[in-house]
Amino acid sequence: MEELHELLINYNSYNIKEKYQRSWSKQFCEPTFPIYWQKVFEILRYENREQRVVEIGCGQGDVTSIFCHLGFKNIKAFERDTDMAEVAKEKIATLFSRNEIIVSAEFPQSPIVSDILVLVNCAYDDGVKTKEEYLRKLQGFYDIAGAPALFILEVIDSSYTIEDENFPCQIRLDSKDIERLFPNADIGSWETYRYPQNKRTKRLYIIRKKQ
Repeated sequence: MEELHELLINYNSYNIKEKYQRSWSKQFCEPTFPIYWQKVFEILRYENREQRVVEIGCGQGDVTSIFCHLGFKNIKAFERDTDMAEVAKEKIATLFSRNEIIVSAEFPQSPIVSDILVLVNCAYDDGVKTKEEYLRKLQGFYDIAGAPALFILEVIDSSYTIEDENFPCQIRLDSKDIERLFPNADIGSWETYRYPQNKRTKRLYIIRKKQ
């Protein structure tokens, strides 16, 4: 982990133009990376590298870099913001000489096949009006990805009760919501951010299909 950590700090500190820097991306120039990044690394380091990985909302590719560093061979990372996708493409190509990974597009509506689905630091309401509608949206991502054996998902936690137009109440979830969405899975979780020490409270879930 330390090797990749240093690699990203050096790249992000000197190669990303100021106009593309965001509050969340600046975390990857700091000595300590976000908890969700560390947890994703810890989870994936023990997974079979032959598994097919799909990431939704890869941003500037800092989580995507984990898959590459660990040697996963089949990776697709979707990012709908074209500027962020270009930053990610250049980063992954420069650091890992891989040009086939980043897809500058919305997550597809047609089925794809994956063994591992990753959706972290990427929570958008996209016009949903109710929690049930948001849960159906997450279920849709999972189904389109082929109901993978492992789903790594970070959400805004329902314990965050501050009024926030960027993260409205209907997309704030608790463990019961996740258990209801995936009743036939083994589920573990970690708090990754906590308000007011952080801007919001978030929780990372590891959802593993029961064999």
